[in-house]
Amino acid sequence: MKKTVLAASVLALLPMASHADLLFTVGAKASVWGAEPTGQVDDGISVDGEQNGLGMDSENGNQITLFFEHPVPVLPNIRVRQTSLDMTGNGFVVTEFDDQTFTGDVSSKMDISHTDLTLYWGLPIPVPFFDFNFGLTGRTFDGQIYVKDETTSEVADVPLDFTLPMGFAEVQVETPFGIYGQVEVNYIGYDGNSLSDWVYGVGYDLPVPVIDLGIEAGYRSMKVETNDDTTDIATDFEVSGMYYGASLAFGF
Repeated sequence: MKKTVLAASVLALLPMASHADLLFTVGAKASVWGAEPTGQVDDGISVDGEQNGLGMDSENGNQITLFFEHPVPVLPNIRVRQTSLDMTGNGFVVTEFDDQTFTGDVSSKMDISHTDLTLYWGLPIPVPFFDFNFGLTGRTFDGQIYVKDETTSEVADVPLDFTLPMGFAEVQVETPFGIYGQVEVNYIGYDGNSLSDWVYGVGYDLPVPVIDLGIEAGYRSMKVETNDDTTDIATDFEVSGMYYGASLAFGF
């Protein structure tokens, strides 16, 4: 009986804490990202333009996220996100790209698929319905930029195969009505190179017992800048657009 009273007293000292915050939580999210490219790659070749550009248009990419959260203060929570995004285009290029000379119509593919492993902690902020998470993300790209001259059959194939550490921060705001919002950023900058990835989202937790089932929508913008002193090519492009998806989580 005394243990029951003590437990109830401890819970009472946690203002507005949700039941999920006191449990080990496993969850998954899946969404479709309508990503549109803008900007340039390698000495002024436009990603989306059709004159001296690759002529790429928006494509639907898939995002799948798995996460595990727990109440142990020292150990980090874990999240893995896989983004599959492969864009194609037909354009017109009269210049050099990756030491190859192009003289007219080209077909191209830009695969910027990547996997994130994020280790993060939550700050114990005593504000109802407000969460702030921070940590580190390791992002591994497994893609390429491929350009083929349709006249000469000349081909340039630049691998995008590398891993970057990034700082991670996230703010989540909930309401008593099941509606929530979130802002997330991953960022790194060094030696004239930078990668920023912003996510703005809103969602709604459906009134389903036992599990947390929700729907989400938002906007994601990933901007990449590189210089040819430290990478294979100079780039300055952005991929951004709306995403729509669903989430599922349960505690134990």
